[in-house]
Amino acid sequence: MLKTCRFLLLLGVLWGLTGCPDTPCFDGGVGVFPGAQPGVILVGEPARLEVAPSAVSACGQQFDTTPESLTVEVYGPDNQPVASQATLGNPTSALAIVKFTPDKPGRYHVFAAFDPVGGIQQMDLYAARNRSAEAPLFNLPSLCTSLERTQRGGWLCDLQFLRDGKLVKGFTSGRLAVAGDVVWVASSAQVQRYVDTGTELLLTASRSTNVSSAEFLLATENELLMLSSSALDRFVYDGTQTLSFPSSVQVPVTSERVGTTGLSGLLVRSGDRLGLVTHAPPSGGVQPFNSFTTQVCSYRLEGERIVRTADPCQTFTGKVVGYEPGVLWVGTPLSFGEQFSDLRRLEWTAAGIAEQASLPLGQNFQLSPQPFSPRNWVVPVVMSPVSTVGFANRVTVAVYSPERRSILLEMLDTELTNPSASGSLLWTGPSSGPLTPRVRVRPTTP
Repeated sequence: MLKTCRFLLLLGVLWGLTGCPDTPCFDGGVGVFPGAQPGVILVGEPARLEVAPSAVSACGQQFDTTPESLTVEVYGPDNQPVASQATLGNPTSALAIVKFTPDKPGRYHVFAAFDPVGGIQQMDLYAARNRSAEAPLFNLPSLCTSLERTQRGGWLCDLQFLRDGKLVKGFTSGRLAVAGDVVWVASSAQVQRYVDTGTELLLTASRSTNVSSAEFLLATENELLMLSSSALDRFVYDGTQTLSFPSSVQVPVTSERVGTTGLSGLLVRSGDRLGLVTHAPPSGGVQPFNSFTTQVCSYRLEGERIVRTADPCQTFTGKVVGYEPGVLWVGTPLSFGEQFSDLRRLEWTAAGIAEQASLPLGQNFQLSPQPFSPRNWVVPVVMSPVSTVGFANRVTVAVYSPERRSILLEMLDTELTNPSASGSLLWTGPSSGPLTPRVRVRPTTP
């Protein structure tokens, strides 16, 4: 009987099953993990789980006896068994203890079976790498919605450029971006290029413009792509004091927002191929209820021109929850609340947009809410509201492993609640209250 239930459960979705089929009914019962399940554990750190035998069978029958034994199997990210220990409670109807130590990052599947009564339980946990010792810690004088850092250690906090906690230069308006030691400032009146020399912020070139305010910036040290409400403009630094303005193209940006970003459009890039990301127009003029469809339309840099390619726009479902210069992070919303059933990584390549990996989330994980509109780089932060070792604030950053073609998690700080993250930084989020702002510089090595 017990083996039959175990086989049927292993074939199902982990957290979507609650018992054996109604017909026939096996009186082994299936236990439910008490309260919210743990989510994030750490590589190399012993994990301790508590599981409770069920007093009621899957058929609704009350048990008169208690379990006599507990069998536990743990499987790692490569589906190989992991050494574990299981101890029945005292009395045996009380919480039982399961212990194991994850040896690599990724998802761990735990199967626990009480015998002869008490049921079967399964759960997934994610082992994150603790890289806090590799992530330098800094404190800033004020909270930042948008935060970037130059190679020489200058901080671009919203519209202020700081060094060693002191204001170097402030800007009254515009959208800003950092590339290496170059700081770009784009407003409706002009575009400016500064260089962080290590002691000052030096203006190297500028150009007056009459375009509308910047919606999104994609920058290198010598080139700025600026997306506005109606056009995509390109500015180039050629060593003179006046930025060249070789090309501009009208683009179809609508008032609909992209995913959770609050942006009407954003850009991704691979070489000379650009992707314009916008909300997809409804098919046949009718937008399905609760539909989150996004499109990516291809453009190309050809000499001094920006041209729309002949490739049709690609579409995908889900909400955009993050973006990098050549990457989109997408979540599939659950039918309730702001939670997501998964996190997917889509890469923009010469062939278009393609999914590289996905991370199932379920109900035990959530994405940290982050402000998007003033930022040019947002990486999802995955939170586990309950921890197996008592930390209330265990938050991790999503990272992609090309070798494993998987999304993994890294923990950099245990004192940050609802932080913000970019490709290079993790910092105290603006909604975290009047705390001393903390910043972690993310490790650059795998």
